Amino acid sequence: MKGLSSPRPANVALPADAHFVELRPDALTFQTRQCLLPGTRVRFQLVMEGRPWSLQAPVDACMVMEKERSGYVFHVRLTLALLSDPDHHLVNLFIARGRGQPGLKPPA
Repeated sequence: MKGLSSPRPANVALPADAHFVELRPDALTFQTRQCLLPGTRVRFQLVMEGRPWSLQAPVDACMVMEKERSGYVFHVRLTLALLSDPDHHLVNLFIARGRGQPGLKPPA
């Protein structure tokens, strides 16, 4: 229809109950009880070698992992393909070094 435009994707902070699951060069996955729709931009701090690093990335997928009495548990995958080249380089360096476990924190 003429005059209709697609809505802007939401921009949200990392859910308070988020737990780190996996970091790959192309994606970051965390667990939460909140369903985040693809395209939603998530603000968060990625902690690497003890240092928080503020980032923002869009949701690529939200997968139901299990159903509990209190609700669903989701794995949310963020795409890191849209990070700047220097940011992407730092993630790749951290993964290549294999030092320590990364962590997640809400944005500052």
